[in-house]
Amino acid sequence: MLSRITAYVVVGAAALALGGCASSLKDAQMAEATGSDFQMGLIEGYKKLADMEAAEGDWQDARVFADRVLAVAGGADVMPEQPSGRALPADAKLEVEIAQARLETILDSGGREKAGAATAMAQVGFDCWLQELEENFQPGDIANCKAMFMEGAGAAEEALQPPPPKPKKPVDMGPWEVYFAWDSAAISGEAQQEINKAYTSFGKVKGAMVNVSGHTDTSGSAKYNQKLSEMRAKAVYEVFTLDLLVPEDRVAMTAVGEGDLAIKTPDNTREVLNRRVVIHLSN
Repeated sequence: MLSRITAYVVVGAAALALGGCASSLKDAQMAEATGSDFQMGLIEGYKKLADMEAAEGDWQDARVFADRVLAVAGGADVMPEQPSGRALPADAKLEVEIAQARLETILDSGGREKAGAATAMAQVGFDCWLQELEENFQPGDIANCKAMFMEGAGAAEEALQPPPPKPKKPVDMGPWEVYFAWDSAAISGEAQQEINKAYTSFGKVKGAMVNVSGHTDTSGSAKYNQKLSEMRAKAVYEVFTLDLLVPEDRVAMTAVGEGDLAIKTPDNTREVLNRRVVIHLSN
């Protein structure tokens, strides 16, 4: 009699459990996938796991996943399962521990907000993987759940990578051209601005040399123009060394007179673009 009563109790309890599971599954299937990308991904993912386990007759795990659907739909913060809650094969524990660390890093790094769908896939895949490892008799399902985790985790980690640094704009090495009035070596305001640009770049290049080259147009004799080009080069040289305090051994000066015209002209021609000092940096 006692054993018969016990059997009735066991069967009754099983029926109640099955009825409760069916109710949870129905409620889970009716739950709408709303909220953030992460929440919607969890709801849809856990729904599929609940259906899969119910189809296999694993009502206990079907209930676990259905309850997760309802918790997420109700606004709860559902965390991944803990491996310690499952009886996992010994040879799988290290791999699972590594996967858990990856998933926790993704979550702690803002994966829910920044890569919601991928992070949800990783979490659902992780929970599925743990469940299938505990059963440990469907290698295809184990592999599929692991692959889901790997795909989601990889996509989330990629999305969470900081953007690559913007490439540094190369330092302007010149040339800068400083122009002069006819028969003059006086530094104008516009000329000073060009010198300042060169000096700014000089400060950005370790070990840079300032190269200064004086020029003239073809008005006047070649001998006079050579001297005038030297005066112009020296005027710019002294702005760097005396005003801007660039060491003398970091400024090289040359003068070519009318020998290197920017604008080709006949002899004895005034041309403002030829009356110049060219500045460039080298290192």
